[in-house]
Amino acid sequence: MINNLPQKTVERLSLYRRALVSISDEKENIHSHRLAHMLKINPAHVRRDLMLIGFQGDIHKGYDIKELIDYIGKAIDCNYTQKVAFVGIGEIGRQVERHFELSGTKLKVAATFKLEEDRTRNVDGVKCYSVSKMVTVIKKENVEILVLAVPPKEAQKIADKAIAAGIKGILNFSSVYLKAPKNIYIDNFDIVATVEKLAYFTNKEFCKTEGDELKKETK
Repeated sequence: MINNLPQKTVERLSLYRRALVSISDEKENIHSHRLAHMLKINPAHVRRDLMLIGFQGDIHKGYDIKELIDYIGKAIDCNYTQKVAFVGIGEIGRQVERHFELSGTKLKVAATFKLEEDRTRNVDGVKCYSVSKMVTVIKKENVEILVLAVPPKEAQKIADKAIAAGIKGILNFSSVYLKAPKNIYIDNFDIVATVEKLAYFTNKEFCKTEGDELKKETK
């Protein structure tokens, strides 16, 4: 793992790897502009990010795809398998685990949890537990990362229990900002704001604004 990479670079490297894995059976090489086109970003970002991890391509052939996938892994993956658990979105957790298996990342989904009391089940190779067993499972499996998608009133309480059990980082999909010690890394994903942003950009050409109507009335 390379320390002190910018946050946005780490995010993009993850996206590069996922895109490269999806075409690795079809192509051997790719140029920066093509990879950038796949992800709808600036080719300069691709070249700068790969420069930061010390990876170079051939000016004519481009980047060796399988070699680049491996290089990204060495740059952003831990040197041991880190375990992840999902609370409230089990199906997404299983999809993520399938990606981890394909990409060869040092991440593994150890468990998913439901708020309802239910028997432990094994779905697509990932165990699903009641959230009442979360603390026990986190400790037993040495889970370090939690993805949390629960109602606001449950979020802080579950986060507190998870942190006490040994969680080091939380991806928070709930609509509340979590309180946590400074050594706990929390990334907040505001799904409401994201959907509202999506609604704005999909409809801005078709929906008249209040300002537009006022302008017409004053003419």
